[in-house]
Amino acid sequence: MEQVLGRPVQWIDPGKPTSWSEIGLKIPKFYLQSGWSYPAFSALGREVKEAGGCVIGLSDANWRGDLRQLLLGPAAFRLRHRRHFDAIIVPGHQGERLLRYFGMPRHRIRMGLYGADPTLFSPGPPLAERPPEFLFVGQLIRRKDILGLTSAFVEFCRQRPEWTLRICGSGELRNQIPVHPKIIVEDFVQPQELASRYYSARFLVLPSLVEAWGLVVHEASLSGCGLVLSDAVGSADDLASDRNAMRFRAGYEREILAALHSAADSSPDWLVGAGFESRALAQNFGPERFAVEVSSLISSYRQ
Repeated sequence: MEQVLGRPVQWIDPGKPTSWSEIGLKIPKFYLQSGWSYPAFSALGREVKEAGGCVIGLSDANWRGDLRQLLLGPAAFRLRHRRHFDAIIVPGHQGERLLRYFGMPRHRIRMGLYGADPTLFSPGPPLAERPPEFLFVGQLIRRKDILGLTSAFVEFCRQRPEWTLRICGSGELRNQIPVHPKIIVEDFVQPQELASRYYSARFLVLPSLVEAWGLVVHEASLSGCGLVLSDAVGSADDLASDRNAMRFRAGYEREILAALHSAADSSPDWLVGAGFESRALAQNFGPERFAVEVSSLISSYRQ
């Protein structure tokens, strides 16, 4: 990162308010602030605003529609945070919906915060030519509902023994994953190696109970995979349609099972279209999109 920036990274304690002078830097004209819950980042942002500069917020929160978001979120954001941000960049449509509900004007919200590197994750073989394999990539924790997925897959395999579930990740629930001849568990792998996992899978499965966006969904989409996603996955509104994905209610094992069967029953023609759809939707996100949005915002506030 320092090689790319051409200067050393400044490490600070996010929980402790600080100032630009304390970290040895001049107050910038433009400041990209990561969220609004960290005192250090907020203090730096206030200095920029007081000096007449522009503060662009970065938020990966997604729309959940729970009590906290519906009642507490809008009041807190409008009273304490909205005036500090000239604009906010969010990952996708769910982030935009949330920030608009919180009172941020639509023209001051941009999408494109996250995205995988398309030079690492490129189109793989046609889905119909890939082995019958589901792929899970992520932490092996309760929030990802990995045990719900593996339990549903064991039931699924009783009728569809030709299918495999490959799991790439680590976490506290690893030892609770059932030992099964069609469940393969691997540790996290480096991006270059992970790309080969996507190329050999027909579907990425992400059954998360909470998922702000889900970068792995973009990686899988760039690779041309079909998608099996819970309705808690924030990027589903951006990367999943009825032409490339099966969606289900988070936390319901029977619905995971039904979605797996629907995926396995996909016709060759549907699989061809799914690969094209995943790759097409994936083009809307990535490092290039983020750079365009940041540059556009800076240009608009310079005028």
